[in-house]
Amino acid sequence: MKSFVFIFSMALMFSWGGMAQVTEKVYTSVDKVPVFGKYGGNVKKYIRKNVAYPLDALVKETEGEVLVSFVVTSKGLVNNVQVEKGLTKSIDNEALRLVEGMKKWKPAKVGGTAVASKVTIPVGFYLTDANRNLSKQLQPFYAKGQPPLFVLDNKKVMGIKTVEYYNIKSIRVVKGEKAVAMYGEDAKNGVLVVETKRGTPRDYQMY
Repeated sequence: MKSFVFIFSMALMFSWGGMAQVTEKVYTSVDKVPVFGKYGGNVKKYIRKNVAYPLDALVKETEGEVLVSFVVTSKGLVNNVQVEKGLTKSIDNEALRLVEGMKKWKPAKVGGTAVASKVTIPVGFYLTDANRNLSKQLQPFYAKGQPPLFVLDNKKVMGIKTVEYYNIKSIRVVKGEKAVAMYGEDAKNGVLVVETKRGTPRDYQMY
C-alpha cells in the first residue's frame, strides 16, 4: 500500500441521541491530518496483519488495489465507509471490513480543535508465495466445478472462505481412494489439507 491520499469535502454526519440530530462539518483544509490510533499510525501494517484474501479471488489470482473513502469524526470514529474504486465484490467487501475495523483515530485538527475530515486510502491485495501456491492447488478443482473437501488443522471445515496470508504453514492435496479412506465420502473430489501457524480461526464452521 502506498502513502495516504487525503480528500476533504463538505458533508453531513448524523449521530442520534433520542430524537436529536447532530450535524458535523467535514473540513476541506486542516492543520493536522487524522492519524490511525493503532500500530503506531501505520495503516499498511494494520492491513498486512489483518487482511484475509477471499477464496474466489485467490483461485483466480486477482490482485490490485481498492480505493476506500471514509470520514474520521471529531471523536476519532470511522463513518461513511465506501468503495471509490473497486476490484471484485468479494475483495471490495474485504477492503470495507478492514477499514470498518479501524475504529479509533486521532482526529484532524484546525486551530487546535478536533474536526471531522474525509480520508481516501488504497487497500492492496497482492498474493504472497504461500497464497499463490494455494491458488495453484485449488485451480484444478474449480476448473472442473468440483470443489475439494477442506481440512484445516486436522478438522473438516465447510469450505475456506478466506485465507490469512501470514498464517499458512503447509498445503498438500490428497486424491483418489487414499482421500476417501482417510476422510470418507466427503473426500471423493479430493482433499486440500491446510496446516496453519497460529491455529484454526474461531469463525470457521466445522463438520
